[in-house]
Amino acid sequence: MKIRILILGLCLVTVAAFGQTNPNLKSLNYFVGTFQCTGKTFASPMGPEHPSKATVTAAWILGGAWLEAHYKEAKTDKNPTPFELRAFWGYDEEPKSIVAGTVDSMGGYSTATAAWDGDKLTFTGPMHGGGMTSNSRDVFTKVNKDEFTHEGEMEDKGTWMKLDEETCKRSK
Repeated sequence: MKIRILILGLCLVTVAAFGQTNPNLKSLNYFVGTFQCTGKTFASPMGPEHPSKATVTAAWILGGAWLEAHYKEAKTDKNPTPFELRAFWGYDEEPKSIVAGTVDSMGGYSTATAAWDGDKLTFTGPMHGGGMTSNSRDVFTKVNKDEFTHEGEMEDKGTWMKLDEETCKRSK
């Protein structure tokens, strides 16, 4: 019994050590907090064009091994079916990359890898939903310490289609 407790303790210490203290994850600290976002969702196979307002909250979970982001749009007359998602960002040592897994309120899911290029963090990977799979790209650009922009795109028959764009400002 004491051996199991010791092993469990060592596992927890290891998770904590490789979590938020992992230098590859420190760049994601920028996104921790609550943000208010405004922007536009463009017409696509997923729905008509409309303005969007959303709240994003992000916090470290599981001992700092993952950053969980919760994006939730506000219901409005022009957006009667608001979009919501949960994203989990971490780091994978094998591809040596920031990675993401996302699930959404439309039953979709995606996986992606990401890299920083200056102040831009770009995620790319397959997006699944509505009986189809397509490549997707999400670009987060730091504007300042309390603001970022986001652009989401999907590939359709070899052409990138912009899905949404928004500006998010830290509120907490």
